[in-house]
Amino acid sequence: MRRHWKYLLLLIVFASCQKPTYDIVVQPDPEEENENYLAFLRNRAIGKGINFGNALEAPEEGLWGLTIQESYIHEVKNAGFNSVRLPIAWSSHTDTTAPYSIDPEFLSRVDEVIGWCLDRQLTTIITIHHFNELYEFPEDSTYREMFFSIWEQLTIHYKETNHDKLIFEPLNEPHHNLTPARWNILIPEILEVIRGIDTERTLIIDGPDWAYHGSLYQLQLPDDEHNVIVSVRYYQPYDFTHQGAHWVENSDQWLGLTWAGTNGQVNQVMTDMNAIKSWSELNNRPVTIGEFGCIAEADHQSRGTWTSHVRKQMEAQEFSWSYFDFGVVFKAYDIENGQWLDGFLNAFFD
Repeated sequence: MRRHWKYLLLLIVFASCQKPTYDIVVQPDPEEENENYLAFLRNRAIGKGINFGNALEAPEEGLWGLTIQESYIHEVKNAGFNSVRLPIAWSSHTDTTAPYSIDPEFLSRVDEVIGWCLDRQLTTIITIHHFNELYEFPEDSTYREMFFSIWEQLTIHYKETNHDKLIFEPLNEPHHNLTPARWNILIPEILEVIRGIDTERTLIIDGPDWAYHGSLYQLQLPDDEHNVIVSVRYYQPYDFTHQGAHWVENSDQWLGLTWAGTNGQVNQVMTDMNAIKSWSELNNRPVTIGEFGCIAEADHQSRGTWTSHVRKQMEAQEFSWSYFDFGVVFKAYDIENGQWLDGFLNAFFD
C-alpha cells in the first residue's frame, strides 16, 4: 500500500474519534506519490503563525519583557492565526550533569502554555533557543548528551499528545562552531533519539548558518526521513529589519531606513522566495519560514508595508510562516494596551 494512503487512513481513523484538528481540511491527491506527504500536510496546518519570543526563551520567563498569558493565545486565535511557535531555553532549565533532567516546574509551565494553544486547535511548535554551549562547543560530549537527553525526555513526555498539532523543532538556528558540516552530522543523531521513541511526530529541521535561506543548499537530510519540514529565517534587508538592534554592533547607523515596496525591493523578495522554492521542489521537502519580522524601532508604516509584501510572497510559494514576535522587540501586538498594532492584522491577513 502506498505510504500516503496509509497516512490518509490513519487520519480518517483519528478524525472518527477526536474533535477536528484542522480549521481547513486538506484532502490528499490520490494520484500523487509523495513519501513526504504527511510533512507537507502538517506544514499547511502551520499556515499563518506567530512566535511568542522573549518569553520562555529568556533565562526566566518575564525577564525579557513578556510573560505568556492565556488571553494572548486567545487574541492570536481570534485574529485568525493557525499556529504558535514557542522558542524555549530548555538548557537554562536542565541539570548540568547526567541524566540532565528538565526542571519539572518549568516543564509544567510549558505544558500549561501548550495546553492553551491546543485547546484552541492551534498547531504548536516547540524548539530549543539559546543553547549557546552547544553552538560554541558542538563536539563536547556534555552538551551533546544534554541535547539528546532534553529531546528524549520531551519525546517521552509528549508521546501521547496530538501528533497533528504538536511539532518538534530540535534546535533553533545552528550557527557559530556548529557549522553546516557539523550540523549535518548532528541531524541524524538527534533524529535517531526522537525516532527511537516516536516515529510519528513531525519535526522541523533548521537550515545552517542561523537558518539563513541562502545556505539551504548546504543542508543534508537523511533520505529515509520523510516526516520533516525544513525551516529558514527571513529578515532581509537586514539593515532595515535590524536597525537599532541592541545585539547587533553598529546597528544604530541604520536607524531611519525605510521600506516602501518599490519594484526593486519587492523583486528582491520574490528572488529570495523563488530560490527557497527551487530548493524545496528539488529536494521534495516542505518549507516553513520559522521567523520573519521587522524591529519596532523602524518606521511604523514601513514595518507594515514590508510585512505585508513578504507575507504575500511567502504564501505565493506555499510556505507556512511564523511572525517574530508577538509583543516585544519585533512586536505586532501592544501588550500594554491590549491590542494589535495599527495595520498589522491587515498586513497578516489582507
